[in-house]
Amino acid sequence: MNENEWLISRKAFVKTLVLSGVAVQMPWLNSCSTDEEVGETKPLTKNQFKTLRAVQDILFPEDGNGPSARGINATNYLVWVLNDTRIDPEENAYLIEKLNEFTSQCKQEHGDEFFELYQSTQEEFIESISSESSGKKWLSRLITFIFEALLLDPSYGCNTNEAGWEWLSHDPGQPRPVKEIMYPEIFDKL
Repeated sequence: MNENEWLISRKAFVKTLVLSGVAVQMPWLNSCSTDEEVGETKPLTKNQFKTLRAVQDILFPEDGNGPSARGINATNYLVWVLNDTRIDPEENAYLIEKLNEFTSQCKQEHGDEFFELYQSTQEEFIESISSESSGKKWLSRLITFIFEALLLDPSYGCNTNEAGWEWLSHDPGQPRPVKEIMYPEIFDKL
């Protein structure tokens, strides 16, 4: 094997690193709803859902450089994760507890719901939250869920129109998931 066969481009390295890091974080292949409306969002209230969606819109915006959190149904995916009984209940409780703290602090500082604020105010508030250790950890978890939604097979209801794969020039390989071997149905086969 010659030396050139071991060389890897910077782009390929970063892409592999990001995909590997996200894959390790994924709580198995999870499903999510494609419903863009704020209908049934249990265990979240409609305002909690709107807040999470607004936070994710700031963290992964529509900027013309790739898909946005909203464009890949990231918040619907997160709601699905919160409803997945196979996920550690303490992790879900943590996400909701921090969401409640975030909402409370936002109302205290700005007198309104986060999703009602101007985008510039939202960005400033998220920046201030990210300077705190607990805020940074919570925002990091939300970004992880955005990346999961970005990389899932569209048959799970996220990564709409394969936008994440196209953006990353990712070839998902074959065969693609079919209902019988998709999460959580795969556990019925074991």
